[in-house]
Amino acid sequence: MNQSELLNKLGLGASGVVLPNGLARVKNEPVRVYNGFLQSIMHYGFVDLKDRIRNGDILGMERDRDNAYDPFAVCVTWKGVKLGYLPSTENIVIANLLDSGVSMNCYISKVDLEASPQHALAVVIFTDIVVALPSVSSKFVTPKKPGIAKIYQSA
Repeated sequence: MNQSELLNKLGLGASGVVLPNGLARVKNEPVRVYNGFLQSIMHYGFVDLKDRIRNGDILGMERDRDNAYDPFAVCVTWKGVKLGYLPSTENIVIANLLDSGVSMNCYISKVDLEASPQHALAVVIFTDIVVALPSVSSKFVTPKKPGIAKIYQSA
């Protein structure tokens, strides 16, 4: 998915995106979109894999459109083995991003074998956004004089 398709999906394509003057360069910046626990881990592969998985392991995510309980179900896998699901109260945005083709990276952020099953396995999910950087030429532009609002603030 290219940038214009993403902007259209987010509803920013019709009006366009206007960058302020002096912003000409961009970079990708990782943004955390989820940080929390998985659900239903005791029903899937976590029981067999709990001694093998580690903090920082890369996980996969798949939409489970056939899930009878949650139309926005997002399944999380480790090396192809289902570990559990993102909570139904927090998966709608991630499900829509996956449906739109937005790439995301999912990692194990916490494995606690002593905790209750609801708090034994946590994940963190990142996606990249485009961040505008000041152009090189903006360093040489003389700053504008303070406006009337600045004068009133200092009074």
